[in-house]
Amino acid sequence: MAFVLCAIAGFGAARPDVRPSDLLRDFNAFYCAGDAMLHHADPYRAEPLGACERTPKPKPFLTGLPALAMPAPLPPYALVPFVALARLPYVWAAVVWTGSILACVGLAVYAMRRLTGIALVPLVAAFALTDGYASMCLGQVAPVAVAAIAFAAMLLREGRDKAAALAASFAMIEPHVGLPACLALYVWRREARLPLVTAALGCAFLSFALAGIPTTFEYVREVIPAHALSEVINEKQFSLTYALHRLHVPSALAVRAGEAWYLGMLVAGIAIARDVARRLGDGAALVTIPPALALVGGPFVHVIQMPAALPAAFLLYGHSGPKLRPVLGVAIAALAIPWIQFVNLGTIFVVLASFAAAVLIATLVDARPLPVAGAAICALLFVEQLTYLIKSGIGDALPALRAHYDPAALAEASWTLYVRTIGSANAAAFDLAKVPTLLGLGTVVTVAAVLAFRPTKTPAAAGIPSAAWQGADPSRRIATR
Repeated sequence: MAFVLCAIAGFGAARPDVRPSDLLRDFNAFYCAGDAMLHHADPYRAEPLGACERTPKPKPFLTGLPALAMPAPLPPYALVPFVALARLPYVWAAVVWTGSILACVGLAVYAMRRLTGIALVPLVAAFALTDGYASMCLGQVAPVAVAAIAFAAMLLREGRDKAAALAASFAMIEPHVGLPACLALYVWRREARLPLVTAALGCAFLSFALAGIPTTFEYVREVIPAHALSEVINEKQFSLTYALHRLHVPSALAVRAGEAWYLGMLVAGIAIARDVARRLGDGAALVTIPPALALVGGPFVHVIQMPAALPAAFLLYGHSGPKLRPVLGVAIAALAIPWIQFVNLGTIFVVLASFAAAVLIATLVDARPLPVAGAAICALLFVEQLTYLIKSGIGDALPALRAHYDPAALAEASWTLYVRTIGSANAAAFDLAKVPTLLGLGTVVTVAAVLAFRPTKTPAAAGIPSAAWQGADPSRRIATR
């Protein structure tokens, strides 16, 4: 992480194109939603959300476009941190939130180090770019969920079910990522049920108290469906819904199919997690496996959520033999790099992607010079090829936005027009950029599924104490290069 910050600061001072663009664009929406709630306004309507987003900000921070309200599609309880940050001037709030993201990335690395014993260098390399750099540039909330999952897994390994449940509840800041982990804990761990129910009631209370009952139900009834529809055509989506859109399936049907698929993967993840936990003799699988499966398809998945699969990947890596570890090591390297964000992360991203690929291959796969150099060169050439495929002629959304802007409508109304204008201009390039991430995720999920369904003895018959898979198993130390 220190390398990332120093590289950006040094190169960015010399050449502006090296720095990321559209800095903190998501944080801008979250901050303004918090400001709306602070002043007892609806955080999901175009106004006053859009007016706040368009407030001039010092460079390099992003200022919103005219007649556009970028949505903040988080549940009311998840906007509580931004209600507090809205009391600060924007720049100071941005500094605090960026520091919080760094802290969450550090917490995830610490938890995975305690959980797996894997060396610090590959862990930092794995979490530094997608979970760290890309999330910091956008000002995203996903690192909170990733840290919560990793920390909950560590606590489960130590047999602290109640504390693990409370930690996992923080992952609900990204509901579609945190829900699988929380439900798996609720189903398979009796001691976790009361803390999870208490956390759920607390979230409901915060939502009702800060946003009001009508706004809370508005989020569930209107905002979630509207946002899923607004993102159908977004070329940066990893969702099944987007894949179906590319196959010319009608938007409403594509969203329904994505929702049904997510539900199926949610159930499958909960079931598979128990079998993996029993087979490995490690209760940490109960909270790491379900989020990884939930990221496969669904109606709404972005690359920022993909690090939620890294705890499962590292857990499986730590328990695997010498034949399987190289495969999982390559999968971790593919997941660790936010390939699809190559347009927004500045030209320094080429250097960072190559460096991360080389470090991860050297420490998790093969330390010989040829594989390491090959990984760095492949990463460099891949990002350069993506840049070559980008077309410069992207449509101007401003005329449509100005003609149809409705201050009383949901923010998704203007966002839909914006995405329709620019969201498919470079579909081929972005489809290619998704390939490494999807292959990495698919590898992790396949290994978990094969492990779960492979015939095996019960833990007791295999010589594993029943308390082991329930979390009392001492932390294993994994030697890496």
